[in-house]
This record gives sequence, C-alpha cells and structure tokens, in this order.
Amino acid sequence: MNRTLLIVDDEPNVIKSLKRQLRRETYDIYSAESGPAGLDLLNKHSPAVVLSDQMMPGMDGIAFLASVKEIKPDAVRILLTGHGTLESAMNAIKRSQIFEYLTKPWSDAGIKQDIARAFERYDLVAENRRLHKMTREQNKQLKFMNDHLENLVQERTLQFEEAMHEGIIMLAAAAEARDDDTGGHIRRVRTLTHDICRGLGMPPEECKRIGFFSIMHDVGKIHIADSILKKPGQLSAEEWKVMQTHTIIGEKILSDRDFYGTAREIARSHHENWDGTGYPDRLMANEIPLSARVVAVADVFDAMSHKRVYKKAMSEEKVRSIMKDESGRKFDPEILGVFLGLNVRFPEETYDDA
Repeated sequence: MNRTLLIVDDEPNVIKSLKRQLRRETYDIYSAESGPAGLDLLNKHSPAVVLSDQMMPGMDGIAFLASVKEIKPDAVRILLTGHGTLESAMNAIKRSQIFEYLTKPWSDAGIKQDIARAFERYDLVAENRRLHKMTREQNKQLKFMNDHLENLVQERTLQFEEAMHEGIIMLAAAAEARDDDTGGHIRRVRTLTHDICRGLGMPPEECKRIGFFSIMHDVGKIHIADSILKKPGQLSAEEWKVMQTHTIIGEKILSDRDFYGTAREIARSHHENWDGTGYPDRLMANEIPLSARVVAVADVFDAMSHKRVYKKAMSEEKVRSIMKDESGRKFDPEILGVFLGLNVRFPEETYDDA
C-alpha cells in the first residue's frame, strides 16, 4: 500500500509546519522547495499524494501539478495557496484536475482530514485499476479455456462421428457379406448415389451424407436366413414375403436418433416404386423419400450389372434398356434421367442376356 506524500513549497517553514502536524501519521514524507526539485522526487519515489503550494518562483503550483498529472496520472493532487480566489481555483482544477484546493492558513484537523481523503482516493483508484486488470486477465484465461474446450469438444465430436461411421460401415459390411462375397456392392452403391445426388444439384454435404448412408440400404438382410438370401433359384411366395421384411428390419436396427434419419429412410423405402407398387408401404411418387428414390436407382443398376450366387451379370445394353422401360413405373423419371446421363463405368463380367 502506497503511503508516500510529496510536499512542494518554496517556504521551508511551511514544509516544517506540515511535517510537524503529520508526524503521527503513517506517511513517508518527502519535500522539495521548487517545482523542478519536486519532479525529481516524483520520479524517484512515485508518491500517492502530492501537496503543492501555488505561488512559487519559476514553476508555479498549477504548472507543477499539471506536470505531475502527465508523469504520474494516478497521483492525487492537492493545491495549497494563500491566494484563495475563485479564478485561481478554477484555473487549477481545469489545468491539472486537482483533488482538493486548500487555502492558507489551514486548520490542523482540516488538512489532516483532506490528506487522509486523498490517500483514500488513491487507494480506491488503485484498487479499481487492480480489479480491472484482474478482470481482463481472468477474461483472457476464460477465453483461452473456452477456446481450448471448444477445440476439445470438436476433437471429441470428430472422434465420436468417426467411430459411428466406422461402426456403420462394419455393420453394413457384415450384412452385405451375407449376400455379396466381395462386399463391393455397398461401395459401388455409395459412389453412384453420391454422383446422382450431385447430378441433381444437391449441396455437397447432402450428397456426401446420402451417399454414406446408402451403404445401410440392405442392413436388414442380416436377419434373413441364408437359405433365402443365397437360394440359387426363384423364391417361393412365402420366401419372398420374408425377404421383403428386410426393409422394416433395417429401419428397426437403426436407432431413432436424428443422426440416422436418412439411413432409416433408405433402409425402409429403397424398394418402393414410383407407381406405388413397391414395398413395404406402397408409397408412390414424391411420397417416397428422395434419398430412397436415388438409392433405388443405384441399387438396381449395380445388382443387375454384377453377378450374384443366383444369377449372372447383364450387359450394359440390357441393363439400360430395362431401366429405361421402368421409368415412371419403378423409378423416378428425373432421377433415372440423371443416372442415364452419367458416365458409369460398366464392369467386365460374363453376361447373361437370355
């Protein structure tokens, strides 16, 4: 706590009198008999309170306190004068923003009280400055912590999303392995779905999202018996009913979280037909979710153009012919048109166009 007092007066007796009156106070008192000497002490001791006489030769009290304000703006300034005119008081207040204006002769109790109030003012300003500094530092620390926490949350969120994506891919691959030994079907459907979405003018993130969740279209097949999935011949009516349940099973496998919303749409509705003859809900036209309509095209194309245990691959000419015939019946005509305009790489397979 700063308890340093600087007294500047060209009359040594005045300085001695003030020191005598303040001897019982806990102040560290320094004194000078001129303005320039007072400024030297100001720089050496950084007093909290400066008491200066007004009428001094050379640099008067008003000029001296104005310099004090420039050098040590936190110092509380008091002007002491034997010429107590209103004009001189206003001039001092305006130029140096003094704390108090005292006249000679002074009362002992009055000057002690005024100096004590000056130190209180200094302490108040210093404490306010300290609190502001502490607040700024705390705000900086809080901002650093918030930024660090935000980065940590983003990192953890990314790790969580990556883990979920890996889980989805593994689940889709497990289901696909039941029906496709190579596991290539879901990768090809994903790529083709993404390309169709892009051809429809969807935003890049939407294309990416629908493309990714397309790999879950047949996840429900994980609950279909191998005797049905891998049957080399035509399915019986009863077996076909069982096969159709993979759409509803797939939807149920996927949780009800919003994150899986698109995946649930695709799993349930990718076998719906544009004309309302599909399953499981016999939806038609725009009642069918857009994501499912896109995947329906990609899924059928890949299934026909690649061999399975129960069939050989069809030629590009036959696949395109069949799909064109299904425009407006099985497929959304706009989506099929976009697909047919894509430069799709056709597999080199042994074809069966019989």
